[in-house]
Amino acid sequence: MKRNGFLLISILLCLSAAAHAGSGKKEKNKYPVVDGEYIVKLKSSGISAQSLMTDSNIESAEPFMTDSHLVKVKVKNSKKLSIQSVVQALTSNPNVEYAEPNYVLKAITTNTNDTGVIPTDPDFDQNWGLYNHGQVDSTGAAGKIGVDIGGPLAWELEKGSSDIVVAVIDTGVDYTHEELKDNIYSNTKELAGNGKDDDKNGFIDDVHGWNFAGKNNDPMDDNKHGTHCSGTIGAKGGNGVGTVGVNWNVKIMPIKFLTADGSGSLSDAVEAINYATLMKVNVMSNSWGGGGFSQAMFDAIKKAKDAGILFVAAAGNEGEDNDTNPGYPASYQVDNVISVAAIDNKGAKASWSSYGKKSVHLAAPGVNIYSTLPMTMGKYGVLSGTSMATPHVAGAAALLWSHFKKMTYAEIKARLLATVEPTRSVKRTTISGGRLNINNALRGIVPPRFEPDPKMWKNVTAKLESEHPYKENMNVLIGEIKHQGAKFMRVRFSNLDMESGYDFVRVTDGKDQVIEELSGQSTGYVTDYIEGDTVRIYLKSDNTNNGHGFTIDQYEFID
Repeated sequence: MKRNGFLLISILLCLSAAAHAGSGKKEKNKYPVVDGEYIVKLKSSGISAQSLMTDSNIESAEPFMTDSHLVKVKVKNSKKLSIQSVVQALTSNPNVEYAEPNYVLKAITTNTNDTGVIPTDPDFDQNWGLYNHGQVDSTGAAGKIGVDIGGPLAWELEKGSSDIVVAVIDTGVDYTHEELKDNIYSNTKELAGNGKDDDKNGFIDDVHGWNFAGKNNDPMDDNKHGTHCSGTIGAKGGNGVGTVGVNWNVKIMPIKFLTADGSGSLSDAVEAINYATLMKVNVMSNSWGGGGFSQAMFDAIKKAKDAGILFVAAAGNEGEDNDTNPGYPASYQVDNVISVAAIDNKGAKASWSSYGKKSVHLAAPGVNIYSTLPMTMGKYGVLSGTSMATPHVAGAAALLWSHFKKMTYAEIKARLLATVEPTRSVKRTTISGGRLNINNALRGIVPPRFEPDPKMWKNVTAKLESEHPYKENMNVLIGEIKHQGAKFMRVRFSNLDMESGYDFVRVTDGKDQVIEELSGQSTGYVTDYIEGDTVRIYLKSDNTNNGHGFTIDQYEFID
């Protein structure tokens, strides 16, 4: 055992000497990391993590609580060593399967007819994502009727079940909240406060979950993010108090790994996922992201899949294409993952929402979402982000599972995707091409998808372009193209060069309904169709300009 430990340490000592002999420069790391910390997977549980402590260059070697093969290693003098060199050294040990930096992860949020069953909760009308009848949101922006997830009609069939457990892996949850306390998970096999691990799961007094950030059994929210997500999933419905969640009845398991500032480590995130798997939850809701690909996290999510658990994750708020710039954990290619983009109350994809035709599954309400906050932080409030879209989907999965208890995670996922409401703003930027609709999912409704006859299109030469380069801080109508009497129109961008994720071209119809929002670079791109005889082109830029602009050289129409 000591021999294995000495082998690891000797490699690090050689690296230290090499670092001093070199230029002293370290490669720039794309993702923030916990300084000096690495996750090491040992090939055998027979190798002691403590055997790594035989040399003073290792500050600590802490085995995971949820997996004895995983060790969090702390390296001294880390600022003198490159991440790549340490990883290479660790993985050269024949007893190490892999090693990776302990990335910093963060909550994903921004600062920003027949109606069915309408709950008595007084703040319900602020939940446009559940029921949008055109009311204004917190910013005064009027919504588009029907752009919601179909809550009231769904509640005619199902309001949720306390048999279904959703793990909210986040900043914690205010489990004392007036709207959440009745829907908080309780570990009935654990006797609270006796200082013993009654259920023999390795965690003492884990009555309401666990706090991996604080290494204790109190997952109380000291940020607000996790409580807000929890309210969307399961604020108690029909009790005449506050707001309501997708589920009126459910069990929310608080698992805290993000600290008060909304950040946390990869190692704690892996522990949190492993714990939720150990506790046999049905759904994990993950409104956070960061770091590069992690084998440890991939393995943890796969372990959850093997246990039949659905893993719902936020696509990210970078406004990027996850097909080419993956955002984790949403981009892990594991069958149980559902990646979620965000839309606003008019059905437009939020400009900051990441997307991906091959990697992001669907969209859900995520702009100016009203939900619960910790009792000490105002009780209720509004947040925006794919963080807020994610619990809509996690909650919908739980509601669907409440109604169809024998379904597998794969069947739940397939049904949610097959029954989305086709939504033009995400038609080409998500796998399903639509937004969540839990009423459709419960009733098995697959909405029809209309496409104009491709043989009917006629083209006309035209020219509409931005300045080259375009100016900073713009949010203006560049122009419109009109073809009198046309039933459908679309335009071709001969060139598009916008700063990816920051500057956007918005394509709308004559009523300013958003059809597509474009960013990045492309040539010869033909937009999706608009209904009517007018196409409008808007340009929005931030305070730095790194793009040339756009040129439209042709439009097509069907009369």
